[in-house]
Amino acid sequence: MDNFNQIFKSSNAKKMGIKIKGLIESSFDAIEENIVGGAKVKLVLYSRNGKNNVLCGIQEGNNDSCMLYVHHIDEINHERLKFSGKGKHAKRIKFNTIEEIREDDIKWLFSKINENAPF
Repeated sequence: MDNFNQIFKSSNAKKMGIKIKGLIESSFDAIEENIVGGAKVKLVLYSRNGKNNVLCGIQEGNNDSCMLYVHHIDEINHERLKFSGKGKHAKRIKFNTIEEIREDDIKWLFSKINENAPF
């Protein structure tokens, strides 16, 4: 947990990251946590069966936000969860407040990753 906490400068983003981390850990079996990137681009990736099999990731965003990156999903149809930005392999969802991180919504999203991940 110490390494995880070190990637956040903002206490607001850290709270959101910890909440998302807990949802990840309760939603995926046999996952590995890896912190990647240099000093400016710290990213926590969660994978299964090796570092190259990434399921999702967490990163501090601008203005105290927290980003959730998801792999193995090209699009979602959800009233509250919206992809932002354009990622080739991962799509991101930006959270500005901890209240935006609704457990049922995130667990639904993670169930879709579990369905689509080939490993």
